[in-house]
Amino acid sequence: MYGAWQGLTATQGDLTSSFSNLRLPFSAPVADGGQPGLTSPEELLLGAAVAAYCTAFMQLAGQMALDLAELQVEGELLRSFDEVDGQLLRELHLKPHAVLRTGIGFEKVHDMFRRAASLTEHRSPVLRALAATMRLRIEPSFGEAGERG
Repeated sequence: MYGAWQGLTATQGDLTSSFSNLRLPFSAPVADGGQPGLTSPEELLLGAAVAAYCTAFMQLAGQMALDLAELQVEGELLRSFDEVDGQLLRELHLKPHAVLRTGIGFEKVHDMFRRAASLTEHRSPVLRALAATMRLRIEPSFGEAGERG
């Protein structure tokens, strides 16, 4: 991963990766004087957490033969201000929602889903690292295909 920022008066930098096709302009958060519409480091961190949850959960769901149609994860980073330390990231809140295709009984699906959801945090090195520095709150939910939630 490479980051570049051109000059002190610039309002953005660029991230690129030698491992993938990532090319992403970034800026400070708007609340900190950054350029609107550009990704901030906080959003990148949140994106890493969401992607880490998705990949770890899907791996576990596959091992448990949990028949998923879709997984959606909503994420939010909560910040606070400290007089000494300035802006702090206090909490990472993830709300994964799985859509199940399976026709097996509700109790079995519910138990498998709860086990997969609780193991995901421990399976992902990214989520473990973030949980060591801030509160990690995960509120999983699921429904069956065709349900409106």
